Order: sequence, then structure tokens, then C-alpha cells
Amino acid sequence: MPVDSVANILARIVSLRDDAQKDAIKAINALSLSVHESKFAEALCSLIRKLPPLLIEEDANESELCSRFVEPFLSGLFDDPDAGVYVRWTNEMTLEAKKYGLQESLRPDLCITECYGVKWSSTFGYGETKASNQADDHHLVCCDLLRIAVFCKSALDKQNFDGILGIHIVGRTIIFYVLLLPAMRLYTMLRLAEIKLPDGLQGLASFVTELPCILSVLEVFDNLCVPTKDIKRTTDYLAPVVSMSSFQQLSLSSKNRKRACHLKLRYN
Repeated sequence: MPVDSVANILARIVSLRDDAQKDAIKAINALSLSVHESKFAEALCSLIRKLPPLLIEEDANESELCSRFVEPFLSGLFDDPDAGVYVRWTNEMTLEAKKYGLQESLRPDLCITECYGVKWSSTFGYGETKASNQADDHHLVCCDLLRIAVFCKSALDKQNFDGILGIHIVGRTIIFYVLLLPAMRLYTMLRLAEIKLPDGLQGLASFVTELPCILSVLEVFDNLCVPTKDIKRTTDYLAPVVSMSSFQQLSLSSKNRKRACHLKLRYN
């Protein structure tokens, strides 16, 4: 826990009660922070611009969830125009999906992509989003996690990366994963961190304590979501793509809310 950085940011967040939002943002931007801490501060500033002062009782739909809560935060963390890296809300068939003949319904809600010239090139991460009113539909939540794994696996194979970031969003809860290939034909998706975005400006102060989790995610993103240095090893370790019909055999077609689900969490 970087105590000094957390304390300094908290002092500026608390000032929101008295000062205008622009003044709080200016004060946060003036802090002396590390590179990754600065990205977290930038994400906080984006939330300050978008969040309502108080909790809105009405549930946000998926579009509003993305535009008001998720997109400002993730763009603050991962957008890097100087390096040509952007968070994109695609919801469309990717080049990886077309290449491997995946179903048309498998379309990522978001991806983190690098721009090379006037074209998109490498993809560093994929994400899927569900609104809070769909959190109890375990079938949809599990299918989203499966989609993330499939997209990450396909991108890792094509690009010869050390790892690909996965972002699973349900309501205001965001779970970060990284997919790796540590051994021959063994793809491992590790859970990095779980955070819950604040529902309003009054929740920003407690959210600042999530800084250590975010720093670990950014550390993994910068060091593992990169082209591998040992291309031959990665190529030898690759496994063939498994058809989606085979994956679908892992789940029952019927639905039962009483059935146990390890992904069940409490979302807002």
C-alpha cells in the first residue's frame, strides 16, 4: 500500500465536499506520483467528471453502465495516445474471431488495441459487460467469462504474446484476469483483482483504497501483455482451437437459479 499517495489523493477527494469538481481534478493532477499511480489518478479524475453526486436509485442499463462508470475508469487506466493504445467499445466481430470461424454471437464488448499508422494492430485485452439486473443469470455471466477466455486465447496464439488481459464486468464490479501459456498446451487464466466502482462522488474516498489492486493490474499489463521474446517456445506450446460447440457441452441448456455457481457475487 503506497500510504503517502493514498493519503494525498484522499485529501483531494475529501475536498470535493467543499470545492468544485474542476478544483479537485486540478489538485489531483498536481500531485507527484509514479507512472502507474498517475494512471489511477487520471481514472479517478474521469470518474469525478462523470459520476452523479448521490446514488441514483434506478438501475443503469448496460449502455449507461459503460458510458458513465466503466468507460471513464478503464480509459483512464489503459488509454495511452502517445503509444497508440486505446480502449475500444467494439461489440463487433474481431479479426481473431473471423480467422478461427467463431460464432457471430461471440463479439467482445471492449478491447484494448494498439494503433499502427491508420490501422488497428495488436490487441492487449478483451472485456465483456453485463448490467446489474443480469447478475443473477449465472448462465450469461459464465458465458461472458468463456468468451473472454476464447478471445484472449485466439489473440495470444496469433500475436505470440506472453499474456492477454481479460476484463469481466457485471454491474459496477470489475474482475481482471490474465491469460498465460506457461506450459505446452496449458492455457492458464489467473484472477488478478476484483474492484467495485463507486456509485457516486460520495463513494470515491473509499474507492481510493483500491489503489494497490490497480497497481498490480497495471504492472501485469505492462510486463506480460507484450510480444514474447521466445517466439519458438510459444509456437511450440500452442494448442489447437476448440470449437464453441465443445465448450457449450460443459453447461446445461436448462436454467435453475438454485444451482450452485462459483462466479456468483453480489453486484450493485
